[in-house]
Amino acid sequence: MTLAMLTFVLTLTTVLGSYWALVVRPEAQVTGRLRQRIQVKVDRPVGASVVKTAAADESMPGVLGILVRWHRQYTVAAAGRLIESAGMRTDPAWLVGGTAIALTLVIIVLQVAHAGWLIALAAGMITPLIPYFYIRRAARARLSAFEEIFPDAISLMARALRAGHALTSTLAMVADEIPEPVKSEFQALYEQHNYGLPLPTVLRTFAARIPLVDVRFFATAVLTQRETGGNLAEVLDNLGTVTRDRFRVRRQLRVLTAQGRMTGWILAILPMFLALVLYLVNPAQMAAFLSDPVGAHLMEGAIVLQVVGMILIRKIVTVEY
Repeated sequence: MTLAMLTFVLTLTTVLGSYWALVVRPEAQVTGRLRQRIQVKVDRPVGASVVKTAAADESMPGVLGILVRWHRQYTVAAAGRLIESAGMRTDPAWLVGGTAIALTLVIIVLQVAHAGWLIALAAGMITPLIPYFYIRRAARARLSAFEEIFPDAISLMARALRAGHALTSTLAMVADEIPEPVKSEFQALYEQHNYGLPLPTVLRTFAARIPLVDVRFFATAVLTQRETGGNLAEVLDNLGTVTRDRFRVRRQLRVLTAQGRMTGWILAILPMFLALVLYLVNPAQMAAFLSDPVGAHLMEGAIVLQVVGMILIRKIVTVEY
């Protein structure tokens, strides 16, 4: 038991120390330099320090620099995009590091408890998925709320343009009048454009940050009107009507496909429920079934067919509109 505890403490110390040395400390140094530059030269254009920060990150030589860049590109950056789409304020580097530490702790604790390598690896694989699915669900809920309120924001912009307001002031009006999550996104639009970024760059960033077709329509309509001219208020009115119609059609599709989705869930859960009931009622029979090679092959085939059936039902009830 003492040897297991020493192994646990040594492994935890190694993981925490490595993460601090490779990720936290370099990012803290870069953040400190960036904060100092902003305090000294507050009138510097937006984005001027970001380029130098990226160059400083790429100046780390050798294999260590390659690993750090890969880590930031494929893990921290992806986690940052997911956190941003969910509207959270969690540091992506700490999220990735905390997930890795939690994975290590789960594996070590299960090994100390003599749970076996298979259970430890399975639990370790499930551990990173818990925060991922939680943040992904929050991102989907936020996008759904944004899609529902977005037509009201477009209509408000159209009325403000007819009243004689400029496009930039209409963005500020939407940020003041429309509730979250549209409020924060249009506030970011207004601030980025007000601080000097070109409107095409701001709108393209907005369309990339909110992966909705309606947002891409909005950005395309505004950019096209600025290049070719025309009545932007009328274009936004038509866009708001189309967006409301699409949202209503999607609600109707969800109602019409509710039976198919419920059937898929029942067919997915029913075999596992029946297997659990049979195991509780007659465990000897289930043990004989699983220990027999024919029973094991039948179980594998049933799992494969179950997954194929779930995929087919999902394809059937998913309607592109």
